[in-house]
Amino acid sequence: MGTPSKKKRDRARAPLTPRVRIPRGPRAGTAVIWPIGVQERYGISFATRWRWEKTGRLPPRDVFLGGHPIGWRPATLDRADSTGPGAA
Repeated sequence: MGTPSKKKRDRARAPLTPRVRIPRGPRAGTAVIWPIGVQERYGISFATRWRWEKTGRLPPRDVFLGGHPIGWRPATLDRADSTGPGAA
């Protein structure tokens, strides 16, 4: 039970591959505004968006995928902009 030879060790190692960042959803061009699109729309961070969702400053997500809320319809956010807090 010695150590494996150099050939066996080199063969056992998987080649290193660069990590590819997977986007978290489209930002525009669909009938859904994804969370990152909301962040860009209002110029806020992830934490602020999360806080706004929890406190009700943003309307509840109304687009579902597999039973999970994933985003907003543009009309929902437009309506919230015109009637929500801070509307003129």
